[in-house]
Amino acid sequence: MQEHTDLAPENNSQTATPAMQPMSFTDILDGMFTLYRSHFRLFMGIAVVYLVVGFCIDQIYMYFTIERGMEYSFTILFVYLLGSFLLSVLVGGGLIFASAHAFLKRDITAGDALQQTLQRFASLCGSALLWILAVLGLFITIIGIPFSIYFGVRWGLYSLPVLFEKTSATKALKRSTELVKGNWWRVFGIMLAIFLITFMIGFILQTSFLLIFSSITGATVAEEPTLWETIRLFFAPTPKDIGWTAYTIRNFFILSISTLLMPIGSVGSALLYFDMRIRKEAYDIEMQVTN
Repeated sequence: MQEHTDLAPENNSQTATPAMQPMSFTDILDGMFTLYRSHFRLFMGIAVVYLVVGFCIDQIYMYFTIERGMEYSFTILFVYLLGSFLLSVLVGGGLIFASAHAFLKRDITAGDALQQTLQRFASLCGSALLWILAVLGLFITIIGIPFSIYFGVRWGLYSLPVLFEKTSATKALKRSTELVKGNWWRVFGIMLAIFLITFMIGFILQTSFLLIFSSITGATVAEEPTLWETIRLFFAPTPKDIGWTAYTIRNFFILSISTLLMPIGSVGSALLYFDMRIRKEAYDIEMQVTN
């Protein structure tokens, strides 16, 4: 059996080893929301970084593209995408790290989770970039879409080995392959369920907010808008359409909804990771021996 004991519980009287066992499909989904509710303040302490920094990045980007007429500037777009990528990796990593500690019933603060993520930030960014390039590279070829889905799931647990097992970016993909091997369809089904649940909750909340907000503000158009233009004005208006004040308020609330939902996928990924290790490596027994 491979040694992967970086998350072994501390041997003190205040730390209790959770009763771990292979989890069913419903166990993972139920555990995902249970951990989210019971550690809400911890997760929001991390996710708020995404809200604040992401809001600033988006506002600055929109200022330069709208007010300065730089909407076709490659430099501005590159800086915006780079900033968004780094922010997503940092916050996502912090949420996954905190989720693992919550599952193992170990105390951790939001600051500690982000600090631990920063220590593995280069490898985490590298593995995320490799995953994105591989999956998108196959997806845009159209014929490669099935392979894109296959490798997206196969390598989908890359962040957990980087954070918990201190692997390199490339080894993290191999490690994810080891865990998923023989359980691809099961992992795919759980990942799909987590995505659909998060998407539907977000869609309902955001659409409800946008319906109310649009009825209050509205958007001024010079002529009768086309169907496509109507959809764009509803889901993605610019400050030119609704004004800076309305756009700022709208953007903040949309990001707030995304912030509330971010931990769900991270908790689900952590539970899936531990479930795979328990099933394939008897991680529950390893934890008991270590403790």
